[in-house]
Amino acid sequence: MDRRIVIQLMTCMDAHLESIESSDNGQGYVLVIGATNRPNAIDPALRRRWRLDYEIELDVPNENARLEILSVLARTKRLEGGCVDLLKIAMSTPGFVAADLEALVD
Repeated sequence: MDRRIVIQLMTCMDAHLESIESSDNGQGYVLVIGATNRPNAIDPALRRRWRLDYEIELDVPNENARLEILSVLARTKRLEGGCVDLLKIAMSTPGFVAADLEALVD
């Protein structure tokens, strides 16, 4: 099923590109947004020239980023007398992303 969806997406993208090239004004934009937690599994045909202009990779947050995320999340929570050490939590949660930290705080 996944392969058929990718093929359909590429067919639509190619058809749109052909229609832009054949038109007089050459204008027309399509914004395609996708997300995956397995970037190595993306079909190489999708990465061919003219299909996607940009790929943005977001890595798992490092310790400092996790601390910042926890600080923002903790602002809305009632923490007892400062007994929660956010730095210690940030240090002990490698591999956690913002959604994981949010679940932890809740």
